[in-house]
Amino acid sequence: MLSPRCLPRTLRGVGGARLIDMPGVTYPESVLTGRKGIDQRSGKPHARPPEWGISTREAAEMLGISTRATRALLNRLNSEYRLVACPSGGACMYWDRRVVERELDNRIPLVRKQPEKLCSASEACYILLVARSSLSRYVQRGLLKEHRIRLATPTGVRVLSCFLRSEVRNLAARKEAARAREEEVRRERLKRNWNGRIGGCEVDLDSANS
Repeated sequence: MLSPRCLPRTLRGVGGARLIDMPGVTYPESVLTGRKGIDQRSGKPHARPPEWGISTREAAEMLGISTRATRALLNRLNSEYRLVACPSGGACMYWDRRVVERELDNRIPLVRKQPEKLCSASEACYILLVARSSLSRYVQRGLLKEHRIRLATPTGVRVLSCFLRSEVRNLAARKEAARAREEEVRRERLKRNWNGRIGGCEVDLDSANS
């Protein structure tokens, strides 16, 4: 299939250019509608900011991150935006204020220090004596609840997966009790098998193993 970049265009139509209709060529939606955020009639940035819009710098100040991270975040959230011509030249991006406010409402709280009642995923694995994959299965099965926090570090902000220390210890105690019951059942089964083999005499498994 031919690439639209290799095809000639006229200088009339929506956005200042109209693609030539050619058999066997399918244009992406982004090519058909022109550059996202511009005025589709003129093919240039808008003259005035929208009423629902907020500039990238203002959104970055509200979110507490850089302008580059703000653009990346709002793009991931599929936020609508418009390009507005600046008096000094160029264009500024104005984003949907509602998306920024919704992100602030749903945002994980920022902490300077990990709370004592929470333990990290590595600590939970150490207490439970399991791998990280087993820890994820415990979360999926509802045995543990994952709590995410944003931890401020000297190098930046990290998002950590944490667990209530009390829940981890209770789960470890239940696992230990289950292992003890399984061991007791195994010893009873082994004892019955030994008694059947030697004619019903009682056997001390500890002395037999030694």
